[in-house]
Amino acid sequence: AALADRIIVLSRGSVVADGTPSQVFSHVDSMHKIGLAAPETVELCNELNKYGFNLPLDKLDPVECAQTLYESLKV
Repeated sequence: AALADRIIVLSRGSVVADGTPSQVFSHVDSMHKIGLAAPETVELCNELNKYGFNLPLDKLDPVECAQTLYESLKV
């Protein structure tokens, strides 16, 4: 799904999300509420944000995610 142009998420017959993969998966908590997970890169950034980081939740590509992590840790 992360490679799609558009994602439509249905829950109990209703559309709960519609947009690009970055837009849809950046709403991690909403995805969890309906029993779905975001890509691992987004889940990682979301967990790190719980510990005080301020990482974007739109990095679906592992290389982009690694670069974002590197930039945030660089002093």
